[in-house]
Amino acid sequence: MKTAILLSGGVDSSVALNLLQAKGRDSITAFYLKIWLEDDFTFMGDCPWEEDLQYVRKVCDQAGIALNILPLQAEYRDRIVDFAVNELRSGRTPSPDIQCNERIKFGVFYDRIDRKFDAVATGHYAQTETRGALRLLKRAPDPVKDQTYFLARLNQRQLLRAEFPIGHMSKTMVRTYAFEHDLPTKDRKDSQGICFLGTIRFPEFVRYHLGTRQGNIVDIHAGKKLGNHDGYWYFTIGQRQGLGLHGGPWYVVKK
Repeated sequence: MKTAILLSGGVDSSVALNLLQAKGRDSITAFYLKIWLEDDFTFMGDCPWEEDLQYVRKVCDQAGIALNILPLQAEYRDRIVDFAVNELRSGRTPSPDIQCNERIKFGVFYDRIDRKFDAVATGHYAQTETRGALRLLKRAPDPVKDQTYFLARLNQRQLLRAEFPIGHMSKTMVRTYAFEHDLPTKDRKDSQGICFLGTIRFPEFVRYHLGTRQGNIVDIHAGKKLGNHDGYWYFTIGQRQGLGLHGGPWYVVKK
């Protein structure tokens, strides 16, 4: 069975690779997707992809498998960044990671690799099940780490080849496994950044693309002005934190 595995430089994908090899999977090729938009955002923070790639190389060296680096910055800018900015400008709150999985990791990547690959494995916390003619996406047992929300837009063609080796495990189990097998990523902290942002804070990304536009914060029931904001695109429906108001709690109910 010919398998392509996406490695991120984190502990989850490295454990996924090790599990595949432990099951006897011997035709595995690793891929690292370079989607960091360093030309656009170097002034905002250090470029994290170089450190990620160092870990990926160590994981591949230990596993004895080939590594391919696939640059997809242009596709990411067109399909993810532009989409996210347009959604924010329209007053909605996009989830770039959902689009990243649908359009890049299981989209453009599928189109770029050899069609002879039977499976595409990742370190997502999710599971699949074949039931009749359908391929089902099922939640992981770890309710905190479950990532099916971010995979929910995958279609049947995409799910048929998707494989999630750590989907049955909890984060604690994954970290323990990494230590037991002395994986290079065993001590590495989990990334909290949105897919391509790395160390950049999301508000800084929004400010770079949309700037500021002052407006009023209004009590929707009393019609009374409570304060000012720098742009409705910095807020989402249901938000409570970061409003800078007193006498609450206050929640964003409309933009």
